[in-house]
Amino acid sequence: MTDSVSPSIGGDVERPACLALAELRALMDAELVADFHCREGWSRLGERWRGVRLRTLLVLAGAADAAGYVTVGSGEYTAVLTRGQAEDGRVLLALEHEGAASPRRAGFPRLVGPAEWDCFLSVKSVDRIEVTREPQQATAAAIALARLER
Repeated sequence: MTDSVSPSIGGDVERPACLALAELRALMDAELVADFHCREGWSRLGERWRGVRLRTLLVLAGAADAAGYVTVGSGEYTAVLTRGQAEDGRVLLALEHEGAASPRRAGFPRLVGPAEWDCFLSVKSVDRIEVTREPQQATAAAIALARLER
């Protein structure tokens, strides 16, 4: 992984920030082992991820209590979580997979969550996290499902 990884945290927060790799690594506070089920019909069982809980990043940025939504994006690809989903302790900005740091070209940092999530909520190469009072438009489902139709 290179030090150019700097996802931003903004929106309805007291302390907007861009976090470099070293800062993210210093915040690593969780591991998640979860199954991943793709709508293409394949699954990977017991995937092991390490990273920073999304709720840790929200606290760091001082997310407003009244802000009920968190949008996680990579370019045009956006997933919108409720604040409750975002603060679930199983939701990580992953920096490692199966014990190894992975380069950005492999999709890191990556939003991962519990096995019951729809697969398209796993956002690869996260470049921004935005906290809002109203939900933004999510593109993840439409983009992911369009890929399946090809």
